[in-house]
Amino acid sequence: MWRKVKLGEICTLLNGRAYKKTELLDKGKYPVLRVGNFFTNRSWYHSDLELDADKYCDDGDLLYAWSASFGPQIWHGGKVIYHYHIWKTLIDQSRVNKKFLYYWFLWDVDRIKAEQGAGTTMVHVTKRSMADRSLNLPPLPEQKCIVAILDEAFEGIDAAIANTQANLAAARELFESFLDHKLINQENDWEELGLGEVAEFRNGLNFTRTSKGEAIKIVGVKDFQREFYVPSDTLETVTINGKLRDIDCLKDGDILAVRSNGNKALIGRCLLAKGITDTTSHSGFTIRIRLASKDILPEFLTYFMKSNTCHEMLVASGGGANISNLNQQALFALAIRFPPISEQKKIISEFEEFDARIRDLTSKYQQKLDALHELKQSILAKAFRGELAQEEIAA
Repeated sequence: MWRKVKLGEICTLLNGRAYKKTELLDKGKYPVLRVGNFFTNRSWYHSDLELDADKYCDDGDLLYAWSASFGPQIWHGGKVIYHYHIWKTLIDQSRVNKKFLYYWFLWDVDRIKAEQGAGTTMVHVTKRSMADRSLNLPPLPEQKCIVAILDEAFEGIDAAIANTQANLAAARELFESFLDHKLINQENDWEELGLGEVAEFRNGLNFTRTSKGEAIKIVGVKDFQREFYVPSDTLETVTINGKLRDIDCLKDGDILAVRSNGNKALIGRCLLAKGITDTTSHSGFTIRIRLASKDILPEFLTYFMKSNTCHEMLVASGGGANISNLNQQALFALAIRFPPISEQKKIISEFEEFDARIRDLTSKYQQKLDALHELKQSILAKAFRGELAQEEIAA
């Protein structure tokens, strides 16, 4: 018989530690699991702190990231210190199976996101509201049967997801390799100058929630995905101190780059401004590159900066123990190779055509990933409504 229970009746959620930036090390005794690397395990920092046992997690622990990087996983990365925005779940093993609860968490994620609303930029849930969430709990033997069915069903789905993700990554790498081939790895008589000789730089704006002044559109680090142009239609509106000065207004042809971030791989990612109509600027974690020379087209320079070789150089220049910062001297000295304008236009046209084909391909892969996710959610919904039968999965 299934019984309706509150989550807080069958498990306890333990927060990790809210550490200070000065406590993070490049090398140390314990890796630190943060929300930023919760699902990727990349960009590790370490610590030599000796903490209470409940501030560590280890293989087999059921974890839940409740802010930004959102959702559950069963940890398999060895002993680590985990962050305050992650819960370690201590379960009542006499009432609930760990894998069953993991699958319930996985299904519940989409419900929480729906409750947060479509306009929410950062999903999070409080410990109190999570503990108060209801679930229908079958007897332990039935939980184990449901887990076995889900494991079997998801084995094929997860393999398809992994294959599709690999194809998606390969498509993106193909375009980046194409940029390197056309812009970097060729011997030619193109002119070469330092970026500081052909462009001017300006850091973005700093503001707070208490700022009082003009409301403007802002380009923040979250807008730097894998797009080429600034996503003008989806930019956040913020209030700054005073009125926006003309020197800080974003204009068509401006190139923005990420200059400061906890994830070093994001350093140097760039976007080109085009079709800017609203009053728009950019955040203090970014830097604006405005061409002062008519010998280089902004589209050409943007493609150049998006090449693997150029991006790796910018990432390597990023300093800082905890937050990586783009080295402006390296940016100023960055060697830019470019042909005459007529040849730049031909190369841009070639890139645009190739990029359109890659985007079409990646769109199809993304549609497949979305369909696979929906399939998993559909199966999970049946499982937690008590409607799951092995023959339904096989069908």
